[in-house]
Amino acid sequence: MTVDVNDPVPGWVDVLALPEEPEQWPQLGRKGLFEVLQHRGFEIRLLPLDASMRGRTARNWRRWGHEWAALTQRFPVRTVLDATVDHVFPGNREYTVRFGDYYEAVEYEGSPPGLGAVVSVVVVRRSEWTRSLILQPRKKS
Repeated sequence: MTVDVNDPVPGWVDVLALPEEPEQWPQLGRKGLFEVLQHRGFEIRLLPLDASMRGRTARNWRRWGHEWAALTQRFPVRTVLDATVDHVFPGNREYTVRFGDYYEAVEYEGSPPGLGAVVSVVVVRRSEWTRSLILQPRKKS
């Protein structure tokens, strides 16, 4: 679904984030708040923050209450951690990593790491809306 973000770069929501039934998708002209999942020079990938604009399975694994508080306390911004590559999504240029009982998505450039590889990532920020840590590959010094 395309989203007018008032920018020459188009915004879009992945169909997998939308309600399962197309008749429940947001109507043309509907306004809402979105989290930017990826912003590359040619596209802006978005996640609707309004639960009525998302499917039941879109980000339903996010943490709540004490679990979110514990995660952010354990992994504050600028934390470097080693994580294992769980899935690679070449179309989105991202992969998911597991670290302990948690997992998150990481964007990549160039070639992705292989499945099962241990990678070093940095917590660059966190999203209170979606209760997710925003990770980037650690730059080699």
